[in-house]
Amino acid sequence: MEASDLGQLLSAKQDRRIRVIENLLRGKKTVSTLYWGQRYHLLPLLNLAKQLDRGGLDNAVQELQRRHWLTVDTEQKTLRLTNQGAQALAETPTYQPQTVDQWVNLDIMAARQRLLLAVQVTSQYAHSTARYYPLATDQKTRQHVRQWFHSAKGPALASSLAQALVTSLAQLPASTADIMTDQFTGFGQPGLTLDQLALAHQTTIWQVRLRQFDGVTQIARDARHPEHPLHDLLGPLWRVPISPSAQETLAAVSAGRDLQQVANRRQIKLSTVREHLLEAAIMLPLTDFPYDSVLPQSVRTDFQAAVQGNLDDWQYSALPQAMQARYDFFYFRLYAIWRIKQEVTA
Repeated sequence: MEASDLGQLLSAKQDRRIRVIENLLRGKKTVSTLYWGQRYHLLPLLNLAKQLDRGGLDNAVQELQRRHWLTVDTEQKTLRLTNQGAQALAETPTYQPQTVDQWVNLDIMAARQRLLLAVQVTSQYAHSTARYYPLATDQKTRQHVRQWFHSAKGPALASSLAQALVTSLAQLPASTADIMTDQFTGFGQPGLTLDQLALAHQTTIWQVRLRQFDGVTQIARDARHPEHPLHDLLGPLWRVPISPSAQETLAAVSAGRDLQQVANRRQIKLSTVREHLLEAAIMLPLTDFPYDSVLPQSVRTDFQAAVQGNLDDWQYSALPQAMQARYDFFYFRLYAIWRIKQEVTA
């Protein structure tokens, strides 16, 4: 990620931790990472650069500092854009994906791999080509595409897939549609690499990837229709954005069991139950979490009286000792999440 790309993920009004952004990209789903990812409005970045090394953004940070676009609080380990940086970045062209609100609900990387291989296989099949080098993908992707192809193949497959892709790409900006088609490999057409796409479109690799994420998500969203040719291939990649274990915990709590009962029944620690619930509260819409039972109005009232001001500045350790004795950190964090959700839906 180049300096200007990282700069678009920072703010001149809010201190942000580079390790939170890094861990989001790498898919490190600790409650702390998810909470601050939510607070920074960057949760859609989750899992989008799993190959990123720890410290992989440090060079971009240093470049932003060199340009005087960024200040670093070494004690708090946070970053903030300078006014100069904010103005320069506002004048830097950047892509604004239109499907970003769906990214946490889709395994985008798997969807992209399946899509590219499906397009290649269908193109070669339409030209009766039996000998070609398939795209390098993992075994799981090959298995899914193979199963899909043997079920879907027929004289109408190529035309129906082409029309479906045209319909999806027509809903996107022209630059996104161009990048999506330029990456496709098929009969007589080698798809362009990320480096080649960035050079051809005179942009950065990250900006190319944003367009790819947008394009793949739009195609996968259209493929949810049962008549879509890629329905069986891409449909299963839509998911609830919390772990299966967290889903099980949430279901038990929603059914009316208290947290200790859930821990005993599931044979897990109470702290694990609380982590599952915080993950669910962060990742799910406000209406999909049982706040009324887990964080009743009386608890909200107590916290409302005890904490004011900017949520970023709230500290559990600053609460009165009586409140700390009465309420575990879990309730403090859950109240903050509830407040954030209230702001978003207001």
